[in-house]
Amino acid sequence: MVKLAAILMLLATSASAQLLENGQDRREIDLQVIDGRALVAVAIDGQSGLMMIDNGTPQAVMLNRDAVTLSAGQEVGRGVAASGQSVVVDLHEAPVMTVAGRPFALPERVTSGNFAFVEEGFGAGFMGFIGSPVLSEAPFLLDLSRKRMVVMRSVSLDLIQADVRGRIFFSIWNDSLPTSVVEVGRTAMLVDFDTGDSGTLYLRDATRAALVAGGNLCCGPGIMELSGLRIGGVDFSPTPVRVVQAGGPEDFRRTGASDNLRLGASFLMQNPVLWDFASRELVFLTSTATVLAP
Repeated sequence: MVKLAAILMLLATSASAQLLENGQDRREIDLQVIDGRALVAVAIDGQSGLMMIDNGTPQAVMLNRDAVTLSAGQEVGRGVAASGQSVVVDLHEAPVMTVAGRPFALPERVTSGNFAFVEEGFGAGFMGFIGSPVLSEAPFLLDLSRKRMVVMRSVSLDLIQADVRGRIFFSIWNDSLPTSVVEVGRTAMLVDFDTGDSGTLYLRDATRAALVAGGNLCCGPGIMELSGLRIGGVDFSPTPVRVVQAGGPEDFRRTGASDNLRLGASFLMQNPVLWDFASRELVFLTSTATVLAP
């Protein structure tokens, strides 16, 4: 998952793009799931490829100019990816774009980055990210096990209480990630949800030692299994996470050296989640929920 410095927040604009067309109440979008990330088929000025569904990108889209031929760009900033790579951000006139075969009206100007390092994992056709301004326009369901995204005009159209395992309300701060509180065994910390991250646990040394001693964190040293998760009163199965020392050399957050769980691809592969930005709510669904049916 790519997270850039504050320059992206300054460049973020409201989206004119919509995944639902006028008069459409529900749309099912086929996904490709690569390394747990949700990618959707796009065409940009006739070039076919894939873009990641990434609620951590604070713009309607951010294109990969290493894969897409774009109009001449103007450099507007530089940042650092969560994995440490330098990214140069350019601004361009918007190309013509479709998502899953349907027109996708972009803002007049769009940004791009040099994301060749991301292509290494997703292939030469990786064309960038569809970000939070688009995803916040309507409730959507990510069902990664069935490789589908369902966008709905209203949650009440399809959701019944028997389908709901639990729900939480969240806050959003400057990093555009839905944030709440998680219990891990006897330890409480902030949790945020990021479709573009595999799953990362930022820990101070003392907290890591306590979780290991309590049996909530094991194996490793890089990818470890986190157990004892409880969110909004709901218990969840163990999930793999990349463990990063809070404040250490691999911690590129701007929020300080605090404990923080970032749930992403590994968690979402196991748990279908309905995202409702208007209500600031995440709804955790049963695997047999009616809304998951085609």
